[in-house]
Amino acid sequence: MVVQLLVDQDRKVLATDRLAVDDLPAEFVRCDLADADAVESLLKEAESIIHMGAAIPGPLREDPKVIFDNNVSSTYNIMMSAAALGLRRVVFSSSAFGMGWAHDGNAFVPLYLPLDEEHPMMPFEPYGLSKQVGEDIGRMIAHSSDTTVVSLRFTNVALPEVQAEFPWPAPTPENPLTLVMWAYADARDVAESHVLALDAAIEEYEAFMIAQPSSRFKEPTIDLVRNNFGDRVEIREGLSGAASVISTEKAQRLLGW
Repeated sequence: MVVQLLVDQDRKVLATDRLAVDDLPAEFVRCDLADADAVESLLKEAESIIHMGAAIPGPLREDPKVIFDNNVSSTYNIMMSAAALGLRRVVFSSSAFGMGWAHDGNAFVPLYLPLDEEHPMMPFEPYGLSKQVGEDIGRMIAHSSDTTVVSLRFTNVALPEVQAEFPWPAPTPENPLTLVMWAYADARDVAESHVLALDAAIEEYEAFMIAQPSSRFKEPTIDLVRNNFGDRVEIREGLSGAASVISTEKAQRLLGW
């Protein structure tokens, strides 16, 4: 979807993955991003790069060590080569899971809601940690080179058939759902955010939360927060009605998303 949007804008696109892809509307080169030399060779003619998660898109998709090693090594190679070659911009697919997804739905208790970019990242597992480390690598190269970096912390990407199942039953302390899972993202909007991030007026480094404006539930969000967390979470402006627990105000303001 991102490739198609770029092609529709008449951009020259070179796509890559470690698995073969046959139906992309752009040139494709197979590459293992864990191979630093291969990455540097791939980027020699590039102007910018969108690095979309390195093939393991969630904490339950693979062994935790494999997830961490793959995500961190591939992101390190991309970021370091981008800086060494003087690429203008890296757009990094981070994740709201870096804020605090956990197998235990009661584990992550945010300091305040809605979550925004100022809230500390508090990962509970290797996937979220790999995204936090990836962002730290991005900050490092943005501060030490001419390459600027944008990190996009989007939530679970829900396809139309999944969204058709909403609203879901409301979470309860007895049947909890990790708080970042209360939010979701539409694939089309996530793709658009990556393309917008390529040209946004960003100096050095910025991170953005990406989510739909409403939650997965019909119940008022503040009521759900109080029922599940009591008074442990500070409630700030922006949670009226069934609003998402994730604020996208910054993305709207700086990306035009």
